[in-house]
Amino acid sequence: MSKEYKYTYSFSEQTVDTRYYKVQSNKKLTNAEMMDLGFSTELKDGSVFECEDGKATFITTEFGDDAQIEIEQGEEDLKDE
Repeated sequence: MSKEYKYTYSFSEQTVDTRYYKVQSNKKLTNAEMMDLGFSTELKDGSVFECEDGKATFITTEFGDDAQIEIEQGEEDLKDE
């Protein structure tokens, strides 16, 4: 049974590689809360972490050479810290 969520956030973390995450929640999250959920997953393609705040999925890793974090979806729905 699949659970529906009100908000979806997508972000990527770039170091020497780029890691892609998807975070879903029924409440607005702060940037820190969104990243904490995402970083709770195992760094294994398709790994899922669920808790009362929502669900995070580790999508995949692409190898590169930059060091940045970019919010790709849902930035307008982040709660102020």
